[in-house]
Amino acid sequence: MKKTFFLAIILTINTLMSQSVHYQLSIKSPNSHLAEVKMEIKEINSSEIFIKMPVWTPGSYMIREFERNVISANAKSATQALDCKKTDKNTWKVKIPKGTKNIEFNYTVYCFEATVRTSYIDNEHAFILPTSCLMFVDNMTNKKGTLKLDIPGAWHRISTTLIKTAPYTYEFENYDELADSPFEIGNHDELTFNVAGVPHTVALVGENNCNKEQFTKDLQKICETMTDIVGVHPCKSYLFIIHHVEEGGGGLEHANSNVVQFPRFNYTNDQKYKAFLGLCAHEYFHLWNVKRIRPIALGPFNYSQENYTNLLWVAEGITSYYDELALLRAGFWTEDDFLKATSKNISNTLNRIGGSVQSMHEASFDAWIKEYRTNENSLNTHISYYLKGSVIAALLDIQLIKASNGQKNLDDLMKFLYQEFYIKKQRGFTDEEFYNAINTVGGQAIDFKYWVELPNDNQSLEKIKAAFKSIDCELIVKENKKQDYTGLILEQKGDKTLVRSVESSSPAFKSGLQAGDEIIGLNGWRVKNNFEELIKNCPVSTEIPVIISRNGLIQTLKILSTQDPKISLSIKVNSAANNQKWLSKKQ
Repeated sequence: MKKTFFLAIILTINTLMSQSVHYQLSIKSPNSHLAEVKMEIKEINSSEIFIKMPVWTPGSYMIREFERNVISANAKSATQALDCKKTDKNTWKVKIPKGTKNIEFNYTVYCFEATVRTSYIDNEHAFILPTSCLMFVDNMTNKKGTLKLDIPGAWHRISTTLIKTAPYTYEFENYDELADSPFEIGNHDELTFNVAGVPHTVALVGENNCNKEQFTKDLQKICETMTDIVGVHPCKSYLFIIHHVEEGGGGLEHANSNVVQFPRFNYTNDQKYKAFLGLCAHEYFHLWNVKRIRPIALGPFNYSQENYTNLLWVAEGITSYYDELALLRAGFWTEDDFLKATSKNISNTLNRIGGSVQSMHEASFDAWIKEYRTNENSLNTHISYYLKGSVIAALLDIQLIKASNGQKNLDDLMKFLYQEFYIKKQRGFTDEEFYNAINTVGGQAIDFKYWVELPNDNQSLEKIKAAFKSIDCELIVKENKKQDYTGLILEQKGDKTLVRSVESSSPAFKSGLQAGDEIIGLNGWRVKNNFEELIKNCPVSTEIPVIISRNGLIQTLKILSTQDPKISLSIKVNSAANNQKWLSKKQ
């Protein structure tokens, strides 16, 4: 009896160990924008399984409902069609007949959204982001598997970081690795270079005016600069996928790669090119900060619902700070360039009305419903953890320098978090562990929660001034003499001047103007894409008639323009010797 019992245990363990999921993704007609997916699920040991499509993709914190693109789904065994029913928005239940171990699940998914967070297929190429088109088997996401590609014969190049085991076939250790490994398929160009002994590949997709030799050198310099922050490179290989577009931009990080968009002919525009290098630096640094140095909620992931954390400002704000600091350290920016960018970030943070309403913890936690879903009132209630987070990161850098008497800075915190949590504990950190780590690296108690738990208040500017003063920098407030402030944010649609947003407590707010109003006339003049010029010629401290159309009805309101309450800041460095740990190009 004991032998039978232990034999059963051994057989169960062997079955669990041999469970696997194998995908085949076929693109038979690229201009249909369809991917046909076959999942072979092996060594099933239950009477039913649940197959799910992710509803979001890590790095982009919003429910995007990828399951909406699934056109049809069915399941079968070697001998019969199986009962396959949808049980909720992203789940299909398959009943497994007794004695059946292996099944096939087939579905078709529409891929025609050209962003960094969605799959896209057309006659020119295919970009496959697994979270947006490859389902997973519930309770089997930790199983190994393979992905085989069936693609048009005219496409000769496949760029990915998954290991190739056979022609057009790639293996993964678990679904998390598969989900985090995008594919670029087509006939794109590739550039190569090494950083810290790690081979890097750049997939250049679409027509562009890139100087390949110069861009390779510049991107390598950016990657070397970011690698120096933590001091160790964890990847076996790394991939940039660059989609050249007519307009737009953006990026998304992955553990061993990133995907960015860049207007195809902007390489010869010096300012836009440097901004693009900053974007590349941002997404690249995420291979440490987010993918390995991370809040505990950000992995392993629940792909079927929101994954909440108070620390997205750490994930994105610190990374945003470093992408600008990298331009200085790598020599693409002067010290003056960096100081101007930092002072602008501080000004924009303090000028944002929503910054006095929402803390960084709140902005992080509510990212799922606010950060990517802004509306006409967002400027009054919301502040970005990218923007304010980068300011807080600068303050954290400064306070670590001050607390350690110039011996430590933010780089040392990143190194500590990497070693303590990613290497030693092999997990993310809690809120308290993060704030305790600041004290550990600084060598004393640093009450840093003030900056992240509270919205902006009347003392914020003075506290920021004091922080900069501690490293012999002066934060200077420029006098604002403009008298044409209304609080209106306008947009043009053809010849129409429309109100997009109204700042709370502003002259426009007090006058009764609201989002959606069309401004037709001002002080007896016709408004036609010239409101800002006209308001400058209106008398100061006088109510001015504004003719608007609201829902097709004409009415006249009165607005009183005032002095602009927004501040403009600059940073003056008083002692270069006391700023080496902050502004030095070498750390």
